[in-house]
Amino acid sequence: MGKTRVPLNGRHYRHALQPPFKTLHAWGRSGCELHFPLFTGHFFLRLSVLSPGTDCTTDCVLFDLDGTLADTAPDLVAALNSVLSSNDREEVELTTARWWVAQGSIGLIQKSLHMTAEEANSSPYRQQLLDAYASNVCVRTRLFSGIDCLLKRLESRQIPWGIVTNKPARFTTPLLNQLELERRAEVVVSGDTLCRAKPDPLPLLHACEVIGVKPSNTVFVGDDQRDVLAGQAAGMATVGVTWGYSRPEDAKSWGARWIVSNTPELIKVLGI
Repeated sequence: MGKTRVPLNGRHYRHALQPPFKTLHAWGRSGCELHFPLFTGHFFLRLSVLSPGTDCTTDCVLFDLDGTLADTAPDLVAALNSVLSSNDREEVELTTARWWVAQGSIGLIQKSLHMTAEEANSSPYRQQLLDAYASNVCVRTRLFSGIDCLLKRLESRQIPWGIVTNKPARFTTPLLNQLELERRAEVVVSGDTLCRAKPDPLPLLHACEVIGVKPSNTVFVGDDQRDVLAGQAAGMATVGVTWGYSRPEDAKSWGARWIVSNTPELIKVLGI
């Protein structure tokens, strides 16, 4: 990056940088801010990205967890099958049950045992499922292809990112620890962190408050309509991904600003 002269007086310095390398032209427009926070004794760069063809400055990216960052279906369905097997019920195929994961434990019990949502919620099978999953929360769970690269790109550009999930903290914390994401995320909001969960915008607004960014300069990425609804209600730009637990053909009706089918497309949308 070219040389930049920084003022030597004052407590907080800002200087706009125009990166000279050709690769940044693909972003459309880009810039950095050089900060000297009081008492820190060092400079840091914050890069705001303007996604190509948009008016959306991205100061922060928030992600859903299940079906967006991580493929948790194998462990959830394995826990479901352990409950079904122990109760002499027929097990289900992963290829079938992965579409139920977005509906949580209630949906998994409801679909596999042909119950109503009310029956599944109060069923003892549901608690058995939760206990079985808690014991094996990250056996076959993996980050989706390209996600680690995407997160590293954000980190290298000093763009904070966080996770907002409806998954209870009982499962979120150990899962993120094993995936080594807990220490990297600027904020993690679980389904029971606050009094309301998605599609209510409160968890997203809380995440922005913790990080110190404006919702209007934040992008929320998720694999379900409730993610899009929450993001829109929070005043954020929204990205729907089709590699998760909602059928790709349904994504068109969500109303997301962008729909992407792989991480290279998401990287392009985010301009990183």
